Amino acid sequence: MHSIELSLGFKGKRTYVHGTDMLNATMQSIMDNTPHARVEKLDFKIGAMTSHLLNCYWWPKSTLQAPAGKAIASFTFHLDGVEHEGKLTEAEGFAEDRRAYDESLIESNSQYSNAKHSISLTSMPEGFSSIEVLIALNKVLHLKELRLPTNSQWVFCRWESPKWPLNHDLSGAELTLEQTLGTRLTRSNIQLNAEHIGTIYFSALNVE
Repeated sequence: MHSIELSLGFKGKRTYVHGTDMLNATMQSIMDNTPHARVEKLDFKIGAMTSHLLNCYWWPKSTLQAPAGKAIASFTFHLDGVEHEGKLTEAEGFAEDRRAYDESLIESNSQYSNAKHSISLTSMPEGFSSIEVLIALNKVLHLKELRLPTNSQWVFCRWESPKWPLNHDLSGAELTLEQTLGTRLTRSNIQLNAEHIGTIYFSALNVE
């Protein structure tokens, strides 16, 4: 079993570690460990919000493992064709670093289509990762398309993609709200150059 403590911080005024940072840091750790490996069939699920630093564990699925600590996220992926799974668990310390995060810079580089229930990226903004751009666009799409339940906020809870990493330049990517599962869970499809590159799930989290 591989393990590493992820060095994470906060975005903007948030008091929790953002899901995009969990995903980016996890996959960077895996790729640093096996830099020439092929990463496919990624499924990353976030089960809880946290302000803690996080321990990241991953292992071949054929070897059962049970990392200690409160589980925050779980994930599966194929590494050179071998199925793996992993978890993020809370570490003892709390995140302390904070950086500016102006999502309006992403929205200003997008175009919303009411007819298609979709949003497209017109040009890739500087200073953002690919997953940050996609999650921010999906948030804009939700706020335009759906009525948010009272005392709730949309949060990123799951990512699926055929491969990782994503293209660095996502200009032209289109997100379409594909399905609403009840009133509190949604699924959005992402296409780039007529190719499916990922699926995003959002949930409406009660913030009372």
